[in-house]
Amino acid sequence: MTLPALAELILPALLEQRGIALGLAGPLLVALSIGSGVGSFLYGLRATWPGRLSTQSFVLLLVMSACVVGIAFAPSIWWIGVLLVAAGMLEAGVMPARSLLLRETLPAGALTAGYSVMYAAVGAGYAAAGSLSGALLSVAEPSVAMLAGMAHTLVLVAVGAAGERTVRGHGTKGETPEPGTEAAADQRARQPAPCPASQCCDRK
Repeated sequence: MTLPALAELILPALLEQRGIALGLAGPLLVALSIGSGVGSFLYGLRATWPGRLSTQSFVLLLVMSACVVGIAFAPSIWWIGVLLVAAGMLEAGVMPARSLLLRETLPAGALTAGYSVMYAAVGAGYAAAGSLSGALLSVAEPSVAMLAGMAHTLVLVAVGAAGERTVRGHGTKGETPEPGTEAAADQRARQPAPCPASQCCDRK
């Protein structure tokens, strides 16, 4: 949530820096919401997308970061609007990917607590972005503040990716994965291949 928070909180100051009427911040944020709605619809059109869920969210976050960089340097309101719509569409893909990944990682009895922690982290991320934005805007231009927030986000993404790799390595779920899930495919890939009939292990 750090990236959309940056777009929402720094946008008015960025418009003022570009000499654009502050009243247009509202329609631009509406464009962000519309992009999020369209993205949710498009993401739900397919039951599965290529790659691991963690890879999907990682790639979407990287492209979303590129959109935020574009917003920081966009020369006109039209470019800002297009990039905000794109950022909203990408955000809509990240959230369900993270939720599905959490469902695959945790045992069924821990899902309620897991989702509670995740949503608490979402709120904390938005609050941290607001605090960071306010502190940076007092000492730097809006475009610089947005870039600094994006760098902070990429550090969080890297830490999260490292943590997920550690969790996968330890196999924390401790249950038989549901058929058709990413975890089930990983388990099948790790299983040894059966002995050929000509070399049966039971043969005397």
